[in-house]
Amino acid sequence: MAAAQQAWADEPVDVDWYTTRERQAEEVLAWDHLDSGLDRDWLWEDWQDALNETEVDDCRWTPCFDCGVCDQMGTEIQVGPTGRSLLPLTVVNT
Repeated sequence: MAAAQQAWADEPVDVDWYTTRERQAEEVLAWDHLDSGLDRDWLWEDWQDALNETEVDDCRWTPCFDCGVCDQMGTEIQVGPTGRSLLPLTVVNT
């Protein structure tokens, strides 16, 4: 962030407005033009959980959180360039 602030030091850009200000649920968010299959309301709630430091369980091992993306909706596991399935991940005890 320091590099961005230094680069914009002589410009009329309020970096904090873009990065750290409090947002409202009804405003247009930076990712609204993207369609990842996740429900916008679910993303907002997940964001609020993150801000409140609320840990959310991984739904591969707990009940569904109704995010909008699941096998019942035709979503398939993404496969990486190695040809190996990236998900579901296995738990490794260290």
